Amino acid sequence: MTGNPPLIDTNVLVYLFDADAPEKRQISRDLAAACWRSEKRYSVSVQNLAEFSVVVTEKVENPMPTEDVRRFIRDIQDFEGWNVVGYGSKTILSAHQIRDSHHVHFWDALLAATMIEAGIDTIITEDAHLLRIPGITVVNPYR
Repeated sequence: MTGNPPLIDTNVLVYLFDADAPEKRQISRDLAAACWRSEKRYSVSVQNLAEFSVVVTEKVENPMPTEDVRRFIRDIQDFEGWNVVGYGSKTILSAHQIRDSHHVHFWDALLAATMIEAGIDTIITEDAHLLRIPGITVVNPYR
């Protein structure tokens, strides 16, 4: 791995706007604020941004306005403190191998494959699924 900035998982992004989880919201906001102040750099996958979009507009009791979601994603995309990483068809093939070898859900495997390709070895998340994949360090900021 090349030591690219840790990846912020979808749940951390969602908690930024979750008034029903005030402690997690504050921790998430502190993480993001350090990035916005250029004190830290973080990575985020296009998969995280897509998942975030679905969760905050379709799966919560009080959905975010679409324009707010677009603005948030544009802000991340345009700010040099965020390392936005994507994936392609080779990544999807790698994800299938990771899923089968480590018995994780496909979407977790795709995120892991994206991280590996991008040289990212750490993910900030409350989900422990990625602990099964060698070479990936999981940091739970809410513990």
